[in-house]
Amino acid sequence: MAQKHLTVKIPEGLHFRALAKIFRITREQQCSVLFQKENGEKANSDSFFEMLALCAITGTKLQVTVDGQNANKTMTMIEDVFENGAGI
Repeated sequence: MAQKHLTVKIPEGLHFRALAKIFRITREQQCSVLFQKENGEKANSDSFFEMLALCAITGTKLQVTVDGQNANKTMTMIEDVFENGAGI
């Protein structure tokens, strides 16, 4: 298990394409990921709609918990999405 506090840095926030990339990463790495806002609101990476409902705009801080065999690699890949977006 890997756990970190990450801040959304991409100007568009965690928009549709960034969330789709996170969704793909977690499926490919066979990990489960839980996002939690400071107010306690949670979203599981298995649910695209839960992730969208977080409304994670630029500056949003999330506690990210990755569970699975490839947890550290998955966390690194998710960090990249938080920093650089989905290649747009």
